[in-house]
Amino acid sequence: MRFSATQLESFRLFMQPDQDWLSEDELLATLTGTFVPTHKINLGQAFGRVLESPDRYAVPGGYRVQVNHETFDFGHDVMADPLACIDVCGVFEAKAVKDYGSHQVASKADHLSGARLTEFKTTLGSFDFDKYADSYQWRFMVDAFRPRCVIYRVFLLSEGSNGVIGLRGMETFNLFPYAALHDDCAALVAACADYATVKGIAAVFDERQKDAVSPC
Repeated sequence: MRFSATQLESFRLFMQPDQDWLSEDELLATLTGTFVPTHKINLGQAFGRVLESPDRYAVPGGYRVQVNHETFDFGHDVMADPLACIDVCGVFEAKAVKDYGSHQVASKADHLSGARLTEFKTTLGSFDFDKYADSYQWRFMVDAFRPRCVIYRVFLLSEGSNGVIGLRGMETFNLFPYAALHDDCAALVAACADYATVKGIAAVFDERQKDAVSPC
C-alpha cells in the first residue's frame, strides 16, 4: 500500500485516547481522498504559496491567492517578515518516497536547503509546541530526506470579520532525528495498513502504489 505522511498523521491523531474532534467518517474521507479542505487549510495553503512564489501572486499592496475557490489577500506588512526567513537557494515542495516493507510512504517537505528541512505552518489559534512535536509528518520526512534537523516556522495569523489577515507573531523551533525514529514510523505504517484492510479500503492504497510505479 502507498500512504502519504499526512494520511498517516491523521490516522495517528484518530487513534489517540480521548480524542473527540476527528470522526471516523472524516478519517476515512482523508484516507480515501474525499476529504473537503476547510477554510483554515485553504488559508495555510495560500500563505505557503506566497512564501514559495511571491512574485507570482504579487498585486498592488501585497499578494492575492485563490485556493479551492477562496481568495486570500496578504498585505506587504503581513508577509515581509515571513518572506525574510526564506533561503532562496533552497528547494520548495521537495518530494520523497520511503519503503516500509511492502508499503510506501510519500512525504513532501515545504523547503529543503542542504541538511536543513523547514516546515511552514499557520494557525489562527494559540501556539502549541506539542502539537507539532508529536506529529509524525516530520518524522517521516526525516526518515526519507535524512536532514540534520527540521526547522518549524509557525506563523500566528489573525482574520477579521472583514477577511483582513494579520500576523500576530512567529514561533521557530528545531526538531531532531532520534535512534528509534524509523521503527516508530514503520509501526505506524503497519497499524494503518491493518486498519485499511479491516475497513475494506486497502484497494485504494494498493492502486496508488501501482500507479506510482507504472511506466505510464
